[in-house]
Amino acid sequence: MHEGLYIAASAGIKQQGKMDVIANNLANLNNTGFKKDGLVFKEMIPPFDRTNSLETARNVLLPADISNENVAYVGINEFFTDHSQGNLTQTGNTLDLGLDGDGFFKVDTPAGIRYTRNGNFRLDQQSRLVTQEGLPVVAAGGGPVLIDAVGGVISIAKDGTVSVGNGLENAAVAEIELVTIKDKKGLQKDGSGLYQNMSDEAVEEPANGVSIRQGFLELSNVNSVEEMTDMISTMRAFEAYQKVIQAIDGADEQSVNNIGRVG
Repeated sequence: MHEGLYIAASAGIKQQGKMDVIANNLANLNNTGFKKDGLVFKEMIPPFDRTNSLETARNVLLPADISNENVAYVGINEFFTDHSQGNLTQTGNTLDLGLDGDGFFKVDTPAGIRYTRNGNFRLDQQSRLVTQEGLPVVAAGGGPVLIDAVGGVISIAKDGTVSVGNGLENAAVAEIELVTIKDKKGLQKDGSGLYQNMSDEAVEEPANGVSIRQGFLELSNVNSVEEMTDMISTMRAFEAYQKVIQAIDGADEQSVNNIGRVG
């Protein structure tokens, strides 16, 4: 295989991967608290370590007779999630809680603690504050957030203190735990707006400077115009790599045909 052909093919495959990321961002445009993802590419220059599993795995396009150490390719430098703040929209619903600032709610799942910025909550039959999937929100100090709101109005302060009363005389009944994550690169999406901590460096800390806005929800931070623009440029890049592959293939075919005419 021509080395240039492999470089162009690997670059084209990475552009397809980027298209998948963009498509996923657009598909989650209207999902509460969704954070967009992105890819960063880099040129991988030989020589490579044949024993490195990452370098070996990239070799799916290479015939066995081409040295792993001598063929450059386009690789993924970073897959990242953009955790920037999304806009807050007012819903007026008592248990819709928007986070203003760099923080997360904690959610107790059968697989362990998860984190979320999707504050579209409800009360279950046990008076627990839960996600729409029925997963309990964690209270300060641990355990579920219990809200017995029979005959009272639920008020949730910016610091997460939950009170129930008639509006004039309110009694604090619970406190929602808010946390920040020191290194968000260690967070991995786990579906339904949840994040799993996958790294020892993703340290959980108290959420200073983070406030709850009752009756609000955080929109996704996906900008549809930016994503569509990025999609167009990615498609053009993919088409350009296709043309490079076709040009190399045509040149190789012409060279083979010309060999027979020598002499």
